[in-house]
Amino acid sequence: MQSFWKRLPAAARALLAAGGVLALSLALTFALHNQDTWRTGLWDDTSQSLVFGRILQMQHGQSAPGGFLGTYAVDGDTAGNRYLFRENAVPDPDTFISYSHQTGLQGAAFGILNKVYSLFAKGGEARERMLYATNAVLFYAATLVLAGAAWRVFGPLAGAGWLAAAVFSPWLQRGMKDIYWCTWTWLLPALAGLAVWALARRRGRVPPWGYALVFAAVLVRCMCGFEFISDFLILCEIPLFAAWAQALAARRPARCWFGRMAGAGFAAVGGVLAALGVWLWQNRLYFGSWGAAWANVLEASTRHTVGGEMSIPAVIGQYVFSQDPVLQLGPLALPPLALVVLGAAALALYALAQKRRGGPGLFPALASVWGLSLLAPLSWMALAKMHCQIHTHLVPMLWNFALAPATLLALGALAHQALRPAGVATGLPPLSKGGGTAAGRDGGI
Repeated sequence: MQSFWKRLPAAARALLAAGGVLALSLALTFALHNQDTWRTGLWDDTSQSLVFGRILQMQHGQSAPGGFLGTYAVDGDTAGNRYLFRENAVPDPDTFISYSHQTGLQGAAFGILNKVYSLFAKGGEARERMLYATNAVLFYAATLVLAGAAWRVFGPLAGAGWLAAAVFSPWLQRGMKDIYWCTWTWLLPALAGLAVWALARRRGRVPPWGYALVFAAVLVRCMCGFEFISDFLILCEIPLFAAWAQALAARRPARCWFGRMAGAGFAAVGGVLAALGVWLWQNRLYFGSWGAAWANVLEASTRHTVGGEMSIPAVIGQYVFSQDPVLQLGPLALPPLALVVLGAAALALYALAQKRRGGPGLFPALASVWGLSLLAPLSWMALAKMHCQIHTHLVPMLWNFALAPATLLALGALAHQALRPAGVATGLPPLSKGGGTAAGRDGGI
């Protein structure tokens, strides 16, 4: 199969891979009922009201001050917009006001998509399910790409572990369909960092458009919400950091990987600043002056980051020692602390196995992936402790970005190592020793 695959033209391989990802994403979405809130539940219905309000306005040709800011009902009915959408009701423009604490890109994007879906489904409930299914398919597609990279580097069991973390997460099964949070956009920075890693391995360098992907991914993510941004910035760097750590451990040139990390970091911060600029401009349209716009942006930015009664260690402890399951498989429930212990144990056993083989192997890369995946959610708990004290129903989702998949990846990589003496093919690319490939020239995995 590998020989047949390599003989195919690159365009054919790309088309087949994309078709396979799409087919599997559709199968997972409908097999697990991710388009159906009745079966799986819904995550944070309150915030979705902003998006449904904007969709309703676009559907009926109405506009609101502030560009494409989301809108909500003046009377405070936080879920009403969703049911107005289901009923195909015509909203009264005077009953809506703009929400100036987010840019609201998701409302504008889904407003356009809703018009397309209106050509096929007139009922509001049917179009709502179509929007949810779209979100779920995109999330699974992004997850499959990341799982494919894990498979390529650490073996098929590691890739299967990464995917299983999405399938068995009660948080993701509820949250991936949410049209306000758009959890698939949370993976965009990670995909962009992975693209930079892949370009470096194949070409030996990263063209400017590779870093432009990082900029665009972070820009889109922030325009759908600035929450949890430190988490996503760290996810963007994981593939590059892992390659840098692997090169250092193998005593191969590592400076190029450090430069790529820095380049991706500058591009990501540029995306954040660009999104802040768009948000400031929207507030200028809404409030009518730059002074009022700046004051609103500053207030919204600081309200959830500073203050609060709990210290940073207390906030972190609240979520680390929570008994809410991050992964659920029948009666087996894994809370956050269990994931930390399980991942650390898997890494220790993997390191021992590699030592017996006479070298570090892929342990530096695996440890980097898992360590940064633990640091990513903790970073938000430290930098935005006030937000974590208020939104206790949102923060536990962060364990799935990406501590849970990284832990199952580590277990899969460990199992892969255990099976190798039995004659199971590894399917892993060899560590480069210099020469013909781009990875060989710069020492990357």
